[in-house]
Amino acid sequence: MSISGRRFLVCLVWSAVGVMLILRGLPYAGFCEGVDVAHLEGSSRWIAIGAAVLVGCGKGFTVLKKSARRIVGNIIQRGESAPPWSVFGLPMILLIGLMVGGGMALRLAPYDENLKAWIIAILYPGIGLALIIGGLLTLTAEPLDT
Repeated sequence: MSISGRRFLVCLVWSAVGVMLILRGLPYAGFCEGVDVAHLEGSSRWIAIGAAVLVGCGKGFTVLKKSARRIVGNIIQRGESAPPWSVFGLPMILLIGLMVGGGMALRLAPYDENLKAWIIAILYPGIGLALIIGGLLTLTAEPLDT
């Protein structure tokens, strides 16, 4: 698969997961009706979404920008004909597993439902936005100097 194809693949995967996280967090923020989860109401929902945007932009344009540059470096280093699955190494796969487990623990653990709504209403959409930003950055990012 070409270098640009693998860049696009990373963008697609990160963006898809980002959209999924945003959609998964919106019921907790109180933006989806008919969903049986504790959710925020009134101005609290807008405060949470504002905080999520700050978290997402902050993480997206710092941490995930650096990750995008590192991944682009790996893609370029592997050359023009590397297989598509070569974009995600074992450390990345382990990190993804850890993050999925952490996210599930946040949703499923028994603790105060109002606190849970705040945490998930901020973190899920925030991390989702960061992933979308990071994914888009992989399309144009320059590799890290090594």
